[in-house]
Amino acid sequence: MKKQFLILMIVLISSVTYAQKGSWYIGGVAGYGTNTTEPTTGTKSTTTSWAFGPEIGTFLKNDIQLGFILGLNGSTDKNDDKKISEFSGFSPTIYVRKFKKVTDNFSLFSGLYFNYLSGEETNFTPTEVKVKGSGFGINLGIGMAYALSPRFTAVGQYGLLGYSSITYKQNDTETSKVSDFNVGVNTVGSSSFVQGNGSGAVFNIGLYYTFK
Repeated sequence: MKKQFLILMIVLISSVTYAQKGSWYIGGVAGYGTNTTEPTTGTKSTTTSWAFGPEIGTFLKNDIQLGFILGLNGSTDKNDDKKISEFSGFSPTIYVRKFKKVTDNFSLFSGLYFNYLSGEETNFTPTEVKVKGSGFGINLGIGMAYALSPRFTAVGQYGLLGYSSITYKQNDTETSKVSDFNVGVNTVGSSSFVQGNGSGAVFNIGLYYTFK
C-alpha cells in the first residue's frame, strides 16, 4: 500500500497595490512530504522530505523585484525503522522579476533565478559513504499575481527553463560533474541530487505581504 502526504506553503511577499519603487517584502517557502510503500511481503520503505526558504526583497522600480532566498532542504530514506540514507541541501538564490500589470489587481511576471547549489548525501548500507555536491543553477520562471488586499497578494509561479552544473566528491576526491538542462522545472532551480528550494513543485501558489 502506498501512502502520500504533502504540505506546501509559501507565505509573505508583496502586494501588487504596494508594488512601488523602494517598497520591501518578506516571505518564504515551506514544504513537507512523506511517501510510504508497504508491500504485502517484504520490507516497508519510507521517504520523508522537507524544505524551508525564508525570503526578502525590494522593488527596484514599480515593476521590477530584486530578491534573495535562503534555501534549505533535506530528506531521509528508511527500510522499516532502519535509516538507509539521508540528504541535506543548501541553495541560496538571487532573483529578478519583471511585472506586467493587466488590471488594478492582476499582474503577470517573468523571473530569472541564480542559485548556488550545495548538498551532502550519506548512505548507511552496506557501509557509511558520504557524497558531496556543489555547483550553480540558472532558471527562468513565469507567473501571475492577484491582489487580495492592499498588502496581501496571491502569487502562482511556474518553472519554465532551467540549467544546473554540479560537481560531486567522495572523500574529498572529485568523482563526476553533471550538467542538466530542463524544460518545466522548479522556479528556483532543481537537480536530481541538490534541489533548489526543495518544494519539488513545478507550479506553486503563495501569499505575499509588503511591510514598507
